[in-house]
Amino acid sequence: MKTPSLTSDRETIYFILSIIFSVFIYIFVAVSIIGIGIAVSILAIILYANLIMLGSIRGNGIRIQQNQFPDVYERVVALSNTMGLKRVPDVFIVQSEGVLNAFATRFLGRDMVVIYSEVFELARQGGAAELDFIIAHELSHIKRRHVWKNILLVPANFIPFLSEAYSRSCEYTCDREAAYYTQNGIAAKRALTILGSGKDLYVEVNEQAYLEQIKSESNVAVWLSEVLSSHPRLPKRIQAIGQYMNVEGTPSYKPNQGKIALGVALLFGGLFGVYMLTILLFTAGTVVYAKLIPDFLPEEFSEMEPSEGETPLMTAVYNGDAEEVRGLIEEGFDLEAKDADGYTALHYTTFSGENEIALVLLEAGADPNSQDDYSNVLVNAIYSENYELASMLYDYGADPARSIRRVCLFRSRCG
Repeated sequence: MKTPSLTSDRETIYFILSIIFSVFIYIFVAVSIIGIGIAVSILAIILYANLIMLGSIRGNGIRIQQNQFPDVYERVVALSNTMGLKRVPDVFIVQSEGVLNAFATRFLGRDMVVIYSEVFELARQGGAAELDFIIAHELSHIKRRHVWKNILLVPANFIPFLSEAYSRSCEYTCDREAAYYTQNGIAAKRALTILGSGKDLYVEVNEQAYLEQIKSESNVAVWLSEVLSSHPRLPKRIQAIGQYMNVEGTPSYKPNQGKIALGVALLFGGLFGVYMLTILLFTAGTVVYAKLIPDFLPEEFSEMEPSEGETPLMTAVYNGDAEEVRGLIEEGFDLEAKDADGYTALHYTTFSGENEIALVLLEAGADPNSQDDYSNVLVNAIYSENYELASMLYDYGADPARSIRRVCLFRSRCG
């Protein structure tokens, strides 16, 4: 049997794009040690999860064979032969708790078709033609090696919208092939209607009204849900298969592209506006916060005020102004003058880490054993982990024993 063009219009295009992106990502992974590790880890997780799921299906599902639902098994064999499959896939029924679905996969080198129990019950209720379409749809996935291709194209999943677009095009292709090989376009349309309404209500569905939703439900929310989905909207699939099989009375509804485009523009424009407003408010808030924060901070955390009794020499030391320090020394400023905490100018070098200025003070005669209210200069230098300054103080006569006694005395006072 010579088949017409069964491949959907965009499947080949999306497949090529997915291959290109996947190859680039594979090359990147191949030259990156970290990338190889991540890729192997992701692959191992996917394979493990898939193995457990399919193992559960094969262990708990009901396998269709010669002595298990033989009438359906005969249809599986006949469809497999008609469609040119080299090997009849294993077919399992699983309890679905009301979910209508079926899918094709592979398990340890064997092709599998899994049919949910709600779908399978169609055959028991006179819907054998609809069940044939669903089985043929999954056999088409196997025939076209979509399972292998999806594994190969895993890197393309990182490209927004691309993998979903490829998957939707594959669904259109398998719908066409299933309808062609079953040669029943009406049953194909009914089978797809079942997925939307259930196996009992589908006979009451007004098909024309359902397909009219292709046009009436044209808005950004519906569009976005579809472009993020692996399957096309059911009304579009039903209309497409009806047109492909030339089923009389099939309409030609089209989405309102103008309305969708406007919605997309408003959506993304609004999101961009919210983003820019957030940036603006954050920036303005930062400026206001920077201006107001000094008013709320305790005085010691706002602008640093000079310590009580701090001399110009101490200020110059703290600011690291060596020239000013030399000038003040020449002017005769007292090297041993103390502030309210008993700190001398030499003590201030332990706060600022200005060892060069400490050397200037020591050469000018500053006392290396100068005591403050708590310890002395040497102890402060060691406490600040400024061992260069501690060594310098020792060279200029600092007495470690006095420092130890001072610390012990202070600790005895503090309990």
